Amino acid sequence: MLTAGGMTLFSACGTVGSESGTAKNTATAPESNPAPASSPASSSAAPTPQPAGTPTPAAPSTAPSAKPSGKTPAEPEYYVHGGPMELALTLDDGPSPVYTPQVLAILRRHGVTATFFLIGANVEKFPDIVRQIVDDGHHLGNHTWSHPDLGTLSAGQTRDEMERTSDIIARSGRGQRPTLFRAPGGFFTHASMALCGELGLRPVSWSVDPRDWSRPGTQKIVDEVLGHARAGSIILDHDGSLLKGTAPVPGSPEDRSQTVAALDTYLPRLIGDGYRFTALDPAA
Repeated sequence: MLTAGGMTLFSACGTVGSESGTAKNTATAPESNPAPASSPASSSAAPTPQPAGTPTPAAPSTAPSAKPSGKTPAEPEYYVHGGPMELALTLDDGPSPVYTPQVLAILRRHGVTATFFLIGANVEKFPDIVRQIVDDGHHLGNHTWSHPDLGTLSAGQTRDEMERTSDIIARSGRGQRPTLFRAPGGFFTHASMALCGELGLRPVSWSVDPRDWSRPGTQKIVDEVLGHARAGSIILDHDGSLLKGTAPVPGSPEDRSQTVAALDTYLPRLIGDGYRFTALDPAA
């Protein structure tokens, strides 16, 4: 829960990673163990596994932003409740001119719909990649302008990070204004949660984190996802990074080739096991 003053950060758990700021997440899926106390899944029953076919990507959404409620959300979402055997795939820190198109090709091949949480500064550089994401039927989320530690920002600075990003995503993404927000590292401050209510954004975290941004090896990423994914899981991966230049350097901390290879390995495995992928519905 948020403490007085609003500067205590909430996360799925763990500490911020050194490169992308991603929180190490050890939350388990709702049907295998009790969800974390802060998780919405803790008050709902787990879906009963049933066989399911390969999904078809959803049509691009051009729905307007959700009406602002003015009410501060109590917590981020850690799980998706789309139905039996459904998972959600999310990708952070893009768009990338190198890796996002590769990810899109893999998702297209396997019939998977995903949600991309975009960094505003990258959207400004690569608006054509954002349009490719939308044209392929995926959903867009706000991941701040410059991927800062929100705990170091004032309320005004936090507003600027979030509003600028929503505005540029709407301009670049064929009118698709984001209704989802993910704080860098999964750490949500009181100011960012209050702004979610004011701006009509749903705060979204995750329940499966293979820490792919740290480049632990393709097989390690695959094993972590396959070992922890359960019905209702929100999987976190990264198709980009906050780029200082115009393209990532192979072998650098910005290299996401391991993530690309891992996706092409674990997606067909999960689908073969009967899981379906659903996008985080921006209208929910």
